Parts: sequence; C-alpha cells; structure tokens
Amino acid sequence: MRTLTIQEAVWQAAESLMSQGIRPTVANVREITQRGSAGTINDSLKEWWQDLAKRINVNAIHPDIPEPVVAVMQQLWHVALTHGESAFDKFKEEAQLQVDNAQQSKIAALERLQHADNQMTHLQAKIDVLKESERQLQTTLATESALRSQSEQQLEAVRLHSQKALSDVETLKSQLEKELALLAAQYQHSEQQFNEKNQQLEQQLQQQHQDFVAQSHAQQQFLQASELRATQTDMQLLQAQTELRMTQQRLENCLLENMALKATLQRPIQKRDVLKAKLKRY
Repeated sequence: MRTLTIQEAVWQAAESLMSQGIRPTVANVREITQRGSAGTINDSLKEWWQDLAKRINVNAIHPDIPEPVVAVMQQLWHVALTHGESAFDKFKEEAQLQVDNAQQSKIAALERLQHADNQMTHLQAKIDVLKESERQLQTTLATESALRSQSEQQLEAVRLHSQKALSDVETLKSQLEKELALLAAQYQHSEQQFNEKNQQLEQQLQQQHQDFVAQSHAQQQFLQASELRATQTDMQLLQAQTELRMTQQRLENCLLENMALKATLQRPIQKRDVLKAKLKRY
C-alpha cells in the first residue's frame, strides 16, 4: 500500500473534519496525521482551502447548489484563511524563538569551546611540568638504584657478620646449657639442704612454741597470784590508811586537850608570879 504524502494526508484529514462539520486547523489536522511540521501543515491547508474555493466556484456555475450553501462556504473559506494566517504567524514567532534559542546555544557552545581550548592549553602546560618531573624522577631513580646496590652490598656484609655472630651465639648457648644443667644440680642440692634445714627450723619453732605456751601459762598463774596478793595488799593498805586517819584524829584531839591543859596550868603560874612580885615589893 502506497504511503500518502504529507499534503495528501493533510487534505484527507481536512476533508474528514469538514465532513464532520469541524473546521480544519493546524492542531486538529496534526492530531490526525501524527506527522508533519506546523508550517508544512499550514501550507497544505492553504492549498486545500484554495482548492476548496475553486470547487465552490465550479459548483456556483451549477444552479442546483443552493445560494445559502455557497455563501456559507465562502464565509468558511475566509475564516479558514484568516485562521491559517494567524496560525502561521504564531508558528513563525515560535520558529523565530527557536532560531534565537539556537543562536544563544551556538554562542554558549562557542564559549564552552573557548573554555575547552583554555583548559587544553592549561593541561598542556601541566603535561610539560609532569614531563619535567618525570625526567627528574628518572634521575632520582637512577641515584636510588645506585644507593640500593650499595645498600645490598652492605646488607650482604651484615648478613655474613650475622651468620658468624649466630654461630658464636650457638656455641655460647651450648656452654650456657651446660652451666645451666650444673646450676640446676646445685640448685636441687641446695633445695634439699634448705628443706632439711627448714624441717629442723620448724621442729625448733614448734618446740619453742610449746615452751612459750608453758611459760605463758606459768606467767599467767604467777600474774593471777600476784594480782591476788596485790588485791590483799590494797585491802590491807586501805585498812592501814583508815587506822592512820583515826590515829591522826585522836592525836589532834590529844594535842588540843594538851593545849587546853597548858593554858589552864599557865594561869596559876601567872598568879604565882604576880604574888612573887608583890612579895618582893613588901
């Protein structure tokens, strides 16, 4: 089956819409065809309306077409032309906007290209720096390789020295093991002597403990007896102190009585002396 051209598809869609009493437009025709740009559909619709006008003029020759129908068709034709021109102007504005956007995109792309060129120049400078760094690193690597070779020689010398030292250590280890065995035997003998002395000391300590317990018991008995004697002595001392206080009280009473007697005896003596004095005067 042959594929219709865009013009044929637009005309077919317009005829279908017109038969349904719907005025063909760019939008509803595009919904039916599902292809073609707005400008192409608008041009095809203009041609369809022109063809429709021709067909109407041809039909005007035939008197069998009613005049109201012809008037309506002519009015519909003018409205369709006006709407088509309006849609085309709108499409033209949209196309111009797309052109402006494309121009701005072009300018932005040129700016990005310039930025990319600048980055490329900067990267080239970095590459040059990295190449110089690589050359320096190669020189350093050669120096490090020479130092590594020298270090390996020194390491080999150290390894040989270590092997000799290890052999000396093994010999010393054998000697130390012999000395350790001898020390172990001496330690075992010393431990046996220590155990024997420890047993003797434990026996002596046990005997001393028993003696100490006996002495402590005897001392406790002596202490109890001493405390008993001290208690008795305290009681005797208390009794003696009581008797002493009573004796002191009696002595004080006797002294008072003696003083009273002396005073009583003193008065007759004084009278005697007075009488003697009087006798002498006579």
